[in-house]
Amino acid sequence: MTDPSVTSAYHVESLARGLSVLSAFSLERPALSLTEISQSLQLNKTTTFRLLSTLENLGYLQRDEQTKLYRPSLEVLRLGFVVLNGLEVRQVAAPHLRRLVDEVEEAVNLVVLDNHEVVYIDRVGSKHMVSIYRPVGSRLPVYCTSTGKALIAFLPPEQLESVLASITWVRHTERTLITPEAFKENLALVRGRGFADSYGELLPELGAVAAPIRQHSGEVVAAVNISAPTHRISYEKLIDEFGPKVLASARQISLGLGYSPETSKY
Repeated sequence: MTDPSVTSAYHVESLARGLSVLSAFSLERPALSLTEISQSLQLNKTTTFRLLSTLENLGYLQRDEQTKLYRPSLEVLRLGFVVLNGLEVRQVAAPHLRRLVDEVEEAVNLVVLDNHEVVYIDRVGSKHMVSIYRPVGSRLPVYCTSTGKALIAFLPPEQLESVLASITWVRHTERTLITPEAFKENLALVRGRGFADSYGELLPELGAVAAPIRQHSGEVVAAVNISAPTHRISYEKLIDEFGPKVLASARQISLGLGYSPETSKY
């Protein structure tokens, strides 16, 4: 754990503010105005403009001369790919993802946990013309996704409670679980069978199953899932056929990361 006194002693406020500017952008808000960024960071416009100008000059932001909106540049994307390529789990999982897609002929995704959201770090698309597309870098809530359930079902109790406390529960469909109590019951089912499912909980037309990936210590570090349109796959097929397949794939990836059920502390 980081020592707060050490962190504060070496904290560079201008750098922190510059990085907070980049963090203000998201998939939902890919382009922002000076005013929007200023309000988001709670900084005055003069300070915000200096930060934006610096990042623009360094090549991390670009400004549309007509709309006056700022957006991250390809340089930020390059840094993102450097991080992704450095993730061991992504490298180990890649051949297993392709093999799983060949087997089920549906989209397969690799995700990690970031607080109360899942982040897509790799995917292999479906072989069908109609499929659900989620680009790398996409973020989704943990409570209504199969990957989210697979990632947090095996957390230590205190860590699980911390994640649940940070969730804003929104009913996306009539199937969405919107209370911690109902969600915990579902997580108990995940722990019992080893994989999670979501059928129409985020989108009515989306079904998915996911299983956790463990590193050498046994800690869950990622999850792999199979997703398919509900018009093409029944809930029974999702659970009975795809569930065991995604579980087997997750286990193979875990073994590739050095996981051993006999020596794991989890």
